[in-house]
Amino acid sequence: MVVFVGLLVALYSIKAHTLAAKAKVATFEQALISERQAIQMLSAEIAHLESPERLRVLSSGQLNLQPTPASRTMTLAQAAQVIAQKPLSETTPKTGGVQ
Repeated sequence: MVVFVGLLVALYSIKAHTLAAKAKVATFEQALISERQAIQMLSAEIAHLESPERLRVLSSGQLNLQPTPASRTMTLAQAAQVIAQKPLSETTPKTGGVQ
């Protein structure tokens, strides 16, 4: 009889711990779902903010930037030639006195 009561107490204890663990798992699963939704929302927001059409409108409207015309582009060899013709002081970046 004492063994039977001991087994019942042990069984009840195991059941209580199991229910508590299930409640923790449910809480963690809900938090995981919430975090995944937040990630999806942030990903969509980033996609919107990085949209090329949106950036094009902002750059032309607020910064008055325009696409570079093809006549202003040059090959790597042409760029190297232009840089080689400039004096060294014009091609060295200014560091503001910091060495």
